[in-house]
Amino acid sequence: MIAADMSMDSIATWLRQADRIVVFTGAGLSKASGIPTYRDSGGLWTKTGNMRFAYAQALAEDTDAFLAFWAQRRAELENARPNPGHHALAALQRAKPLTTLVTQNVDGLLAKAGATDVVELHGNLFRTVCQACGARNPDADERSRCRECASAQPSVRPDVVMFGEMLDPAVLARAEFEAKCCDLLIAVGTSAVVYPAAGLLEKAKSRGARVAVINAEPIELAHLADAEVIGASEDLLPRLMLMAGIASASALSGALG
Repeated sequence: MIAADMSMDSIATWLRQADRIVVFTGAGLSKASGIPTYRDSGGLWTKTGNMRFAYAQALAEDTDAFLAFWAQRRAELENARPNPGHHALAALQRAKPLTTLVTQNVDGLLAKAGATDVVELHGNLFRTVCQACGARNPDADERSRCRECASAQPSVRPDVVMFGEMLDPAVLARAEFEAKCCDLLIAVGTSAVVYPAAGLLEKAKSRGARVAVINAEPIELAHLADAEVIGASEDLLPRLMLMAGIASASALSGALG
């Protein structure tokens, strides 16, 4: 506990001092909003049969089941609300406008909390894309065929990065640029094992930035961290903002419940 408190003090100090901040978030940030993680016990990809829908080819191979799976996922997210961790990060961005929020999440909850500059590495489930012509949010028929390119096969799917696909080069380049330019990078709710996203910690560290980790369990890249705090982001992030003087208790009252 002493070590954790010391790490919290250090991160709060760095937050006060930093001009350019990157917060890199993963599924753990949204867990308290009722959104399941991916590989933890009970996670999305641990349930029998779900994994096949993580691949784009399932749209053509089993159209009805693919569309039903992602429609259910979207419905779950529509009912989700930002938790105190999301609100704390939105408050940080308001107080420090050069803060960039980089997320692996596709739930849009940071924007719902009021964040305005969110780099969505893996896309957003509330957008669609035609995998035939690349059109964003195209008009589609009931069989998910794109009317813009008159696709004969189901082609309109969630605009999220699926297994075997590359990240959008422009989006990744923006995230890497911010990581190279920041004074402080905080990794929140991510195991930081999936590359190239996990490489953001390495890029920030190599350019002399402080690196802090807030996660429910230790991560493999912990050796890069100048401070690591194990715990729930929905509890720790609001506390950090108060400690750093980033936001007042009244400003965070909604976030603190």
